[in-house]
Amino acid sequence: MSDEEQTMKKIRVKIIVVVVVLLFSLSAYADVETAKVLLGKVKDFYMWALANHDKVSALEPRIRNVEGSTRFYLDIKTLNEFSHEFMKSGLFSKQFPDAIARYYKKYEAQFNAFPQSEFDEMAKDGRGPMMDVEDMDIFFCAQEYDYDPKFIQGMRIFELSEKSDVTSVVVESPYKWKTTFDFKKEDGQWLIVGYCVYQ
Repeated sequence: MSDEEQTMKKIRVKIIVVVVVLLFSLSAYADVETAKVLLGKVKDFYMWALANHDKVSALEPRIRNVEGSTRFYLDIKTLNEFSHEFMKSGLFSKQFPDAIARYYKKYEAQFNAFPQSEFDEMAKDGRGPMMDVEDMDIFFCAQEYDYDPKFIQGMRIFELSEKSDVTSVVVESPYKWKTTFDFKKEDGQWLIVGYCVYQ
């Protein structure tokens, strides 16, 4: 190989290295920018939750006792209204109501399948929380704290990952608890597909 060919080969290798480094840098920059946008969306959601907490929570499906019996069931009559309140925020994907329905319908089927003996035993021993949402705030996915705008501004992205058409962010609160939000782009806008137990 001549000196000229060796020089050209070295130049080509350097160009390839530079291109790879640039692509990696652009990808890292894109991830940082995406993380900023998604964190903004999460904070928008939490601010919406502060403003709408009581109204939306009142519509959440609840466990109801069957009068004159030890049995109980999951009352999902308000499920559509509950989902609709989330959708009115403009922050959620059209797929999000399916995630909510999956969560509650799983428990509805589970409770309906309990034998009478299990209801009797729970009535005797006392029933603890049967669903995660009975023991936590459904928006912040934690046991209740004093949530305020300052607390929300302290949220940060702990991790960002992508699989197929969903981008997931793990958001860490000032108290160090973590919640996963799944996002999807619809009509050029990042929207929440699922979060916390609603996946």
